[in-house]
Amino acid sequence: MKKIRQKMKENVAATKFLIFMGLIALQALLLLGTFFAHDKQIVTPSQLVTSQSFSDGSGTIEITHQEYDIKNKIMKIDLQATEDISMNQLTPKLFVKNGNGSMQYIPTVDNKAEIFIKNISSKFEALSLSFQNTDLSNQSVDTTIFDNSQEAQAANSAQTNSLDKQQPDLIYFFISSNSHYLKQSKTPIKIESQAAYAVDAIETEIDFQNSQMKKMDTAIDDLKKNQSTTTQKIAELQLKSQYLTGNNLSNNQSKISSLQADIAGYAQQIQEAQQNKKSITQAITKMKKQISDIQSGKFKFTDDVKSKKMK
Repeated sequence: MKKIRQKMKENVAATKFLIFMGLIALQALLLLGTFFAHDKQIVTPSQLVTSQSFSDGSGTIEITHQEYDIKNKIMKIDLQATEDISMNQLTPKLFVKNGNGSMQYIPTVDNKAEIFIKNISSKFEALSLSFQNTDLSNQSVDTTIFDNSQEAQAANSAQTNSLDKQQPDLIYFFISSNSHYLKQSKTPIKIESQAAYAVDAIETEIDFQNSQMKKMDTAIDDLKKNQSTTTQKIAELQLKSQYLTGNNLSNNQSKISSLQADIAGYAQQIQEAQQNKKSITQAITKMKKQISDIQSGKFKFTDDVKSKKMK
């Protein structure tokens, strides 16, 4: 140890050089470790949100499920939008970092849609989906007038600056390869034609709505039975009240009033269930028409969208 120290004192320049090179090597190792780290952060957590709203107030889109089939290089994304948004009026675009691919956008039932992103390499780092709402009916119309041109120019300039920051009819979603929202598919993801997939999804929804209809029928039957049973209890209490006095009579009347309120509640629930049945019938009729339009070719799907390079 003493000999090493002595040599370091005798060769100060060489010692400084070795220390400098050691620090450079350490920094290089740290950089390489960061670059090759599996969990390096490509997209910030705040960008990985699964729900986005248009700033013009036209509605919200949510990614309800996202999964990736590494073997077949296919990603499947489920979308759900609020009622104000027409899925057919959305223009989707795809951006990919470290790779490319193509996107198949399939509106299905109500405000739902499926997206299949094909040929996504397992080495992809991140991708972005943008949706532009082209439905003009939800956008506000400016009817403001100004006293002079200077005031109008100032207002237009402020509006332009606002649009530069965020286009009101445009939203973005980000998906990274290490996102905890992105699930690895346990079974192979198969892509059929847009028409076949949409029809299958709609028929599945019709089956669900039919089960909802049966649920409402059962609920109405049960509520009517409850009405009958409660009415009988009230009759028994009213007969009993003829022989009661004081607190006993007062308690008996309270029970009767409570049961009468229950009957009114049952009646309201029956009305709600019957209204639900009408809504279900309308939804099923609409979906059957959609299937008919798809099969006849009247319902048009968008062509596959090729990816652009994500910056």
